[in-house]
Amino acid sequence: MFTHSVVVQNEEMTAGESPTWDLPVSPLSHLLLTLKFTQTAEPLQCPFVDIPALLAKVEVLYKGAGVISMNGLDLLACGILVCDFESWGVNATGTVEAERSLTFLVPFGRQLYSPVECYPSTSRGELILQITWQGTFTTYIDNVKLQVEAIELPDAHPERFLKMTTSHVTPTAVQDYDVELPVGNQISDIVLWGTTIPLAAADTATIAKIQIRKNNSEFMYSKMNFESMHNMMGRLRPAPGYWGLHTHDILTALAVGDPTSINDPKDHILSNHLLVPFDVRRDGVHILKADDTKDLKIRISPDDQLAVRVIPCEVVAVGAR
Repeated sequence: MFTHSVVVQNEEMTAGESPTWDLPVSPLSHLLLTLKFTQTAEPLQCPFVDIPALLAKVEVLYKGAGVISMNGLDLLACGILVCDFESWGVNATGTVEAERSLTFLVPFGRQLYSPVECYPSTSRGELILQITWQGTFTTYIDNVKLQVEAIELPDAHPERFLKMTTSHVTPTAVQDYDVELPVGNQISDIVLWGTTIPLAAADTATIAKIQIRKNNSEFMYSKMNFESMHNMMGRLRPAPGYWGLHTHDILTALAVGDPTSINDPKDHILSNHLLVPFDVRRDGVHILKADDTKDLKIRISPDDQLAVRVIPCEVVAVGAR
């Protein structure tokens, strides 16, 4: 049995603020965080792809310690890559004054509604949701409201839960560098984001290659390139919805030889994200066991010195929280 309830109902949001809300005390499968807003410009000025930036940070805190901590775009990526959840959005090509919405998943288990992988019961006030809003909202939206809905599993007896927090790294040189990974828990996946990806005139990537190192030795991934990391995400599902501005070639413009009139769609919304999977079949056979580890790192080979985000997806035993 599950209980689906509303925690926050159409609460108006103010740019730059960081409000908090108490979460339910029963075992939690996931939260659904929905942004509602009114469009104030024509569709060409208001793609869904810009909406995740409203969420500067989303955190779930247990007694002040982070269980979930990331920005809106990374939350969207983790929902798709880790939990196979993609929001369809409402009114994707709305006109001026159209009411629109987009939902983000905040998961506590990789398989939603799982009674064995969810967040265990808490006392009132111990588990809170905190959202930090973008400092300035975009000029083409208004009346931003928040809905938060919780899916509880009252009869569940969880054995483990999902923990995902972000490390922000900017290298000091264009050379290999290591990012510490958490030890003590199993790691199912690592979600990465890099500033630069290969483009038309530059074959460079902020995360060009990776290697996993456990106790000072190569482990599982001795080397993996940007291209295979990115393209292998297709084993999970098709590329996520475009959410940007899509236009088709204009035949009349082609007929008169005007190439400037041809608009091609941009890359999909996770073009800068990468996934390093361990528990590829979700059966625990290949999961990265870090509970017997003193030293665990991801080694990144960069082509530039720009920012990187690293999100380990830890599977935490309930007694270890």
